[in-house]
Amino acid sequence: MTADNPGYVPFHLTAGSEVLLEIEALKLRIKCVLVGFETGQYIIIRLSSKDLIGNFRSEQIKSGQLLVRYLYQSAVYGFRTEVLNVVSTPAKIFFLSYPAKIEEYVARDRDRFDCVLPAGTMLDNEIIDMVIIDISNEGCQCVIKTAAGKNALYNHMQVNKMLDLRVQFPGKEGMYRLPGRIRNLSKGQDRITLGVKFEGLAEAASERIKEYISLVVSARK
Repeated sequence: MTADNPGYVPFHLTAGSEVLLEIEALKLRIKCVLVGFETGQYIIIRLSSKDLIGNFRSEQIKSGQLLVRYLYQSAVYGFRTEVLNVVSTPAKIFFLSYPAKIEEYVARDRDRFDCVLPAGTMLDNEIIDMVIIDISNEGCQCVIKTAAGKNALYNHMQVNKMLDLRVQFPGKEGMYRLPGRIRNLSKGQDRITLGVKFEGLAEAASERIKEYISLVVSARK
């Protein structure tokens, strides 16, 4: 089957790629590894030997559709499939039907996604700890915990002031620099909440945000 064939479905993955397998009937999500595939015929994935899926009979798994998702170039793709065969030894292997359609899960730039990302910034030569509570490709909302009645930090902030946020994303080493400008600011009894619009993001930071959002979208599907 080739790209000239109307039935051709492009497949981005190569052997060794990680995929997320969702067994909807059992409400399970399992990380697997792609072993290989025959275009238009079947896909082979391997489960970890530690996964509890071995405790279920293959008939339970074969009774319903599965959902497979994977990350490719900072976007999440997915497709529905069925189990053709299950091999238990010497490894746990699933033979899955080749997808009739692969869909991309697209996150719009202005979509905001709840999160809990520890972050920090420098303000008047003092390191300020904060938490990013939602994020989009364009900006984020941060919360800074403060002592009740203490206004000194809030008084040093103002709308349109530039901040240089430093964030460590889950599963990634090192800190990412997220420069941005304060667009809104509010003070509660024990916290300061500020909305930041990103400005001058490095390409690596921008791609990491998109990748993180894609993973959030994937986890919630």
